Amino acid sequence: MVDATYEPVNKLDKRSGARVIERDYPLLRDDLATLTPDRSVPLVLIKKNICQVLEPKLTRDGFRVLNRGCLIPFPASGQQRKFHEQFGAIIANATEG
Repeated sequence: MVDATYEPVNKLDKRSGARVIERDYPLLRDDLATLTPDRSVPLVLIKKNICQVLEPKLTRDGFRVLNRGCLIPFPASGQQRKFHEQFGAIIANATEG
């Protein structure tokens, strides 16, 4: 598990949080490239704003993002069942294809 940013964004409004995530994207990209230099390790993005902000950037930069537009809610937000269903479906699709 890797955080999208080293600055907490959960108490910021949506727009400010997205700006921090976008600002720190180069740091995340470099961290992920260190962890998976050939970018072959599949990534699953969790939390709506993370999915929306980062999926296009990571995909453009050659990472293998499995979400394909599926917005997975953060499980600690009271949406555990939805998290499990969506995460499970993404993993199942990845193992089938």
